[in-house]
Amino acid sequence: MTIYKVCVSDVFSAAHSIRSHGGVGRYLHGHDFRVRVCASSAGLGAGNIAVDLKLLEELLREVIEKLDHRYLNEVLGVEDLSTEYIATYILSKLSSKLPEVYLVELCSTEGRYCVEVER
Repeated sequence: MTIYKVCVSDVFSAAHSIRSHGGVGRYLHGHDFRVRVCASSAGLGAGNIAVDLKLLEELLREVIEKLDHRYLNEVLGVEDLSTEYIATYILSKLSSKLPEVYLVELCSTEGRYCVEVER
């Protein structure tokens, strides 16, 4: 059996803080994020397409629009907001609308770190 894994990516900018963190992360700060989202399929469907890329891109854009240029602690209602939490939030939102979504990778565009969350 052939498994297809299809990914799309986008970027957004946002601010957050991890208030209980002992380092500088406890202060309000921002990042430019690159998010990559992957969905899988066990075969090809109509039109020999495994996953509808246009739909995946649209769903990702819907989630990102709610996060872009925002203070994420307020938007998501969380005092300690880590990159892991943001990635998990994105995965939850997308997989509830498209069950084939299984992975979110969230990276600072500065290239210093990436977080990957998989279900």
